[in-house]
Amino acid sequence: MLPFNERVKTALVALNTTPYKFANQYGLNRASLFNVVNQERRPSFDLVERICAVEPRISAEYLLRGEGDPIRNLSAPTALNTVQQLREFQMQMNEFIEQKVKELEG
Repeated sequence: MLPFNERVKTALVALNTTPYKFANQYGLNRASLFNVVNQERRPSFDLVERICAVEPRISAEYLLRGEGDPIRNLSAPTALNTVQQLREFQMQMNEFIEQKVKELEG
């Protein structure tokens, strides 16, 4: 299993972005993200949560456990079998849409 910093790098590469661009685009603390990517600090839960919240395509399961793909396919959900899963997916999609609207309104 890859170390956490490598999993973050892999997810960012899959999104065709850099830590700098990602932090700027989503208003993350650049120093915190760089410190994690460069293995100077261990990630805080808040940072991991924020990464997944601002970019719902990044798989929390991949970041935290190294399992699955770094990027989730939000257009084709396959495991929405409970009300809770549907509500979580709805929330993630709403966050994703809001972020994209903000980007486009710039």
